[in-house]
Amino acid sequence: MKSKIRKRWHLIGSMLGLTLLAAVNQWGWAAGPQTRGPERIEHIVIIYLENRSFDNLYGHFPGANGLQDASKTATQTDAQGQVYATFPPVMSDRAKPPEPDKRFPANLPNAPFLIDRYVPIHEKHADDLVRSYYRQQQQIHGGKMDRFVAVSGSGLTMGYHDSSQTALYRYAERYTLADNFFHAAFGGSLLNHFWLICACTPRFDNAPPAIRAVLDEKGNLVKDGAVTPDGRVVFTVFTANAPHPSTVKDADLLMPPETMPTIGDRLTEKGISWAWYSGGWNDALAGNADPLFQFPHQPFAYFKQYADGTEAKREHLKDEADLIKAIESNSLPAVAFYKPIGPKTQHPGYADVESGDQHVANIISKIERSPL
Repeated sequence: MKSKIRKRWHLIGSMLGLTLLAAVNQWGWAAGPQTRGPERIEHIVIIYLENRSFDNLYGHFPGANGLQDASKTATQTDAQGQVYATFPPVMSDRAKPPEPDKRFPANLPNAPFLIDRYVPIHEKHADDLVRSYYRQQQQIHGGKMDRFVAVSGSGLTMGYHDSSQTALYRYAERYTLADNFFHAAFGGSLLNHFWLICACTPRFDNAPPAIRAVLDEKGNLVKDGAVTPDGRVVFTVFTANAPHPSTVKDADLLMPPETMPTIGDRLTEKGISWAWYSGGWNDALAGNADPLFQFPHQPFAYFKQYADGTEAKREHLKDEADLIKAIESNSLPAVAFYKPIGPKTQHPGYADVESGDQHVANIISKIERSPL
């Protein structure tokens, strides 16, 4: 039987998200009072924010591998390899057709710049930058890291925030900040969510030509697409399982359920309790999805073992309200993933920095104050 003593919470954070670990100061007979290893951990909570680089939020964090180490890689060149004198204007994709965002100057210098001078962290900047599977490889440019502006078509990609007054920054000062990790796979949200829970790239072998990328004989991109020529899903495709957008009328565009094992399956095999919690999940299942509910951010829903009507789906895929209830009732599973609803994810374009920061800080505070 475990000793009834207070647990300590530890936090590891990066631009990807936050991982909280709950450990007791002492275990009973099973581990002994001197245990210092992972056996002491009773709860792991992963909170997944997204689509901001480390430097965008923590580039000037003291001691971190950040903007001060960027050196020449910060200098951006155009598609012909010429150094930009000034960046292309920051665009507002809310305008139809897109037009320059008048909050930003039209002649930003070729260097990282502070976004907060023009748009504070509690406001959204409208430009959602290019980051598809093939385009991101073009941006990285063989490791030169000098084509982010050229491929995005906007200088905003070189902007950063002063996040030193945010709650998550203060948590980073108290705990651990991972400064050498961004994401697991080239491209956008869907593929990286898969790599979080499966370390795999899904397949859609019968994907229609309309969503397939086309490459020339040298491997150069001719037409971008969500599915590679050999059937790998590398950008946004919706699952045939629920939920998916009601606007998708062609069933051929929906990806058949994936069958590869996930981290959830491995946890279940070991008898370890777990759940994926998502903001807006119940409404989406009921067909009343919030306009900013992100269907591709629900990776377990893409798998056959969590298909509609299965007990596994009911047991493991849950709503944010269930997360709060579990925290407050001391019934949180051993491993909990949490994906906030779109406006709380800090995703550029439809989310600001401050809203997600405050939301996640509130969740962490609930956990710290809980009886867990």
